[in-house]
Amino acid sequence: MSAGRCDRPAPGTSAEGVGARHRGDASVLSDLFHQLVTGATCRSVVPDPSEPLVVWAVERYLGETAVRESSGPEPQPSYLYDVTLTDGACQAKAHLAPDLNCLVYRNALRAGSHIRITRCSLVYEEMRLSHCFLQVEALELGDGEDSLSVLRNISNQTRASPYNLTATQRGRDILNTLQLETPLKGGRTHYLPLWNNNDPHGGKWNANRPLAPDVQVNVSGLITLQGLMMTWRNNLDFPRLLVRIMHKSRLRYYGRITTKINCPIQAYFEVADKSGMMPMVLWNSLCPEWYQSLNIGTVLLLHRYAVKPSYQKRTWATPFDPQMKSFRTIEISLNPQHLCTVLQIVPAEQIKPEWELPEVKYNFISRLELEKLPHAYTCDIIGLVTFVGRCERLRKKADSEDFFLYRWVHVVDGSSDQPFILELFSTSQPETFEHIHPMTYLVCTQMRVVRENLSSRTNSPYLTTSNESQIFITGCHKGQPYTWNPQVKHFIQWIKGQREKEMLSKCKVGGYFSFPPVPATFSEYCKNAAAETFLTSTNELKKEIEKLHYREHKRILIQGVIGAVQYVSHSDSTQSLSAEPVQRSEGRPDQGVNLLPPKDRALPGLLSEPAGPKEQIVCSQSTEELEPRPVKKTTNPSCPVLSSYVLRRRYSLRNLKRVNYNLPARRQVRQELPDPKKLESQKKKSKKNRNQKKTPLAIRLKATREHSQEAEVPTDTTRFIEQSEELVADNAGPSDRQETQAAAIDLSRATWKSPTWQEITQHLPEYLNFGQLLPESVPRKFDYKDRDFLMQQYNLQPEVYTPGTTECNRDIQSFSPAYDTGYYSVTIVGVNQQLAVDVMFLPATKSHEDHRVSGLAVDVHDNTLASIMATGYICQPADVNGENQTPPTPGEIVKSANELDGLHFICVLDMCHHSGNRVEVCLNKTYRVSDGNH
Repeated sequence: MSAGRCDRPAPGTSAEGVGARHRGDASVLSDLFHQLVTGATCRSVVPDPSEPLVVWAVERYLGETAVRESSGPEPQPSYLYDVTLTDGACQAKAHLAPDLNCLVYRNALRAGSHIRITRCSLVYEEMRLSHCFLQVEALELGDGEDSLSVLRNISNQTRASPYNLTATQRGRDILNTLQLETPLKGGRTHYLPLWNNNDPHGGKWNANRPLAPDVQVNVSGLITLQGLMMTWRNNLDFPRLLVRIMHKSRLRYYGRITTKINCPIQAYFEVADKSGMMPMVLWNSLCPEWYQSLNIGTVLLLHRYAVKPSYQKRTWATPFDPQMKSFRTIEISLNPQHLCTVLQIVPAEQIKPEWELPEVKYNFISRLELEKLPHAYTCDIIGLVTFVGRCERLRKKADSEDFFLYRWVHVVDGSSDQPFILELFSTSQPETFEHIHPMTYLVCTQMRVVRENLSSRTNSPYLTTSNESQIFITGCHKGQPYTWNPQVKHFIQWIKGQREKEMLSKCKVGGYFSFPPVPATFSEYCKNAAAETFLTSTNELKKEIEKLHYREHKRILIQGVIGAVQYVSHSDSTQSLSAEPVQRSEGRPDQGVNLLPPKDRALPGLLSEPAGPKEQIVCSQSTEELEPRPVKKTTNPSCPVLSSYVLRRRYSLRNLKRVNYNLPARRQVRQELPDPKKLESQKKKSKKNRNQKKTPLAIRLKATREHSQEAEVPTDTTRFIEQSEELVADNAGPSDRQETQAAAIDLSRATWKSPTWQEITQHLPEYLNFGQLLPESVPRKFDYKDRDFLMQQYNLQPEVYTPGTTECNRDIQSFSPAYDTGYYSVTIVGVNQQLAVDVMFLPATKSHEDHRVSGLAVDVHDNTLASIMATGYICQPADVNGENQTPPTPGEIVKSANELDGLHFICVLDMCHHSGNRVEVCLNKTYRVSDGNH
């Protein structure tokens, strides 16, 4: 680092001199520590901002203990963040000042990103001896390209060494802190997962416990669960228990600011013997030690456990053995703080039939059977994955920093044309949850059928996970008890008869996917609640967007009128995917102002997982692990740093034009009419091409097919232009030819504006622009060869950068969209005309190939824009006289927007934050207020 400065340099020592003495270290961090150590009274340092650092890891933990007032509510959990920084020569851990937490909330500060520290300080913890740490108080975000040179040159990452620091007490305190693997502040002993509280985190969770080579089981000294139920009140030292795990829950983190327990984590199991089944709870530090080793089917020998009345408000697994008794009034408590519990896992080869331990039962269903099952029914499923949605987060409570993590998955099993639609929440199996990709075999247990709150246009339910659900993918099936199930064997036989290429062509990944569908009427949406509880004012819309965290999904409803609609074609939307949002300037609206900081791009390999062996797909994919063998079963061991992305300006009538707000100024479409002579020349050339012989055209089309698998026919917009030109050539007279040409050009842009639009803009104070298609909003065709890269893009940002991971030279935009990416940019104006917002509208197509209409009873409508926005899909016209009818062009759809003028709508908006300043706001559907649906 070049010379830095201290706010209060030590007497007789200049900060410049300190920096000069240590330039030879070639380490930014080492020089920074020297400034802090040698300055006797130096508390805060302002380094040279030109020196780059790379974030190696971002870690989260619960905040400091707070004093709770007796009359007030319990404070919400608040979290702190530590960041590990590297300069290529050494690493150092630093605490992130709470004012900078918003950078982590929006994933602007992440593993692999490049930063420049503009202010830092050395902080002592007054309640701990010899404990101080580096705190980052202000920073600047750099371009991702700057960090590549540092990351690619990192060979041996080491902590700061003693020879880098002055041998003073302060230097020794810093060294002690650098060697800690625990949080820097607050006295906590463990870190949490970065994006949720349910997953195991840290090295102590990674490895399964080694099994004892020989476990001695004395059957005569055992007690049964039924016997325990009858005698638990009279005993303190209970005999040993021999049980089998039947069900397993996900982890529950119950930490609060006022909690002083070191590891406030809990997991519960259902264990059984020949007499019945009883809950067993694993507490606190025993969870990191044992949780990942206790699997379904595992046999345990327990000693020195406690028995307590069970907690009745939690959920329960559904047993599938009707003859098994359930003892749920008491529970086995394994708590390290009271009794020194002894757990022993009995190896599978030592399990004896005379122990009469019950087998794990399953309730596998087919997709065809799902149609007849009631709401809340519990079942298991197996199938082939055909669609995997992106990971999204759902806030647990308003203004809370705790989130659920989930993703949508489609699975087929051959019994029906419709797939299973699965809402998979995190099941404390991150190694499985993050690797679900199309063309893998997926098993989900203890799933719940959901039928409530579905609209009348939905003809099938979907499945969601429960607290006791477990998921298994290819590579995890071997040794699982369900491999003996007849439904699993039937699936194996079906999958062996499928063609890999055909199944792969149906696979899709990522993109905007909204499910379950919102009800058909607003009154059904509200049900027993008042409508006001669902509606959000347009004044609050901006605040709701600003509060979004990374990958947080939120749905809001606003009232408004449709002011304008613009269709963006496939070619235009492809260009706009790489464009950055623009802010409307105070001058001409088509003079875009760059809104974002340097381009927010992910680093190659940043989200990747270590490369592993490539498994085959479908019928070539190994089904050996799903086929049981007749051998003994084995047990598988609001932020001041960021510039706001909210777009504001006051418009004057003379300057306002309807332009493509999704593109930068260099790509804006001009509104001036082309030269009439040029139009005439283009018209003659087009007519000449249409009069060519068919044989050369067929040859040209054949050659095109050989070189590309893209669409072989003109896009809807191109077809509409040709139709307009044909009308001009055949029907227009010389006197009105220029006027008709101008109308055709305007219509070919598929743009509509309300007649009152210009009047509205005279006093419109605020305008938000979220009508641009983002790369994350586009579902992609699945490429099995690059499946690791694709899943990296749709998983969450990892908290630690891993060098040497699998990298792909392709960009996400180079993967083909699953469908035509043409979309509609809809301008919604608040009923008080105080705010307007541009949002995306991505209607689905009534087709079995479109996964967005799976599970819907798609009704026929007239394909007007009002009908499409009310249903969310474009209808395929019915056959007439045996001839297939083509769907309407975007120009025809937008032209039908005239009937929207002046009508009040309730607009359902889906919002999702996509890192940095990128926010997706999609129009899900509209309710017409005048229809009496409210």
